[in-house]
Amino acid sequence: MSSGIDKHIRVFLVDDDPLVRDVLNRYLTSADGIDVVGTASSGPEALELIDPEEIDLVLSDVYMPEMDGPTLLGRLNQLPKTPAFLAITSLENDRKMLDVLAQGGRGYILKSQPPEEIVLSVRQAVTGGTVVSPAAMTKLVRYISPEETPVESAPQQRTYPDGITDGEIDVLELLCEGLSNSDIARRLNYSESTVKKHVSHLLTLYGVSSRLDLVVHVLGGK
Repeated sequence: MSSGIDKHIRVFLVDDDPLVRDVLNRYLTSADGIDVVGTASSGPEALELIDPEEIDLVLSDVYMPEMDGPTLLGRLNQLPKTPAFLAITSLENDRKMLDVLAQGGRGYILKSQPPEEIVLSVRQAVTGGTVVSPAAMTKLVRYISPEETPVESAPQQRTYPDGITDGEIDVLELLCEGLSNSDIARRLNYSESTVKKHVSHLLTLYGVSSRLDLVVHVLGGK
């Protein structure tokens, strides 16, 4: 293929709203290298239809009647092979997000995010990254960062990899505060494209595949 993608990502959608299923279906099928191989309107229906051997990722709503997203993930975890699981919701909820991540879910994103961000989250989740919406990142950082070490004091205690620039360190510290690219750009008076370039290089330097993995790596002192 001209895109260089050898294997399509096979996604199964779960959402009780048919309009949302249709919109997500269009987002994903219009992206190169992604196929939507099935849909379900509830957790129980999804469990009946999902064949783990034929699916790479389950993209599931969090709030559904009968069975919510975290409960569906728990049931999927009982299977011999569990597809990657990415939760998508219109409502932020700290407890639900932590429940999904604690059970091995690959991320927690919002339906209001731009289509390209949702597609990118699907790609990152399948390749092993952990993705969380920028809006939820700030809340999650509070749970990751050690209580006895305020984020503001961390720069003096950190060591950085060879090849990192001062600008990238500034971006990294703001990432660890949970700021989005646009917020970082405003804070540092950078363009968003410059911030994205710095974030991309930081992911490479630290050998991680997503912003959340980077923050966990740095705040965890790894």
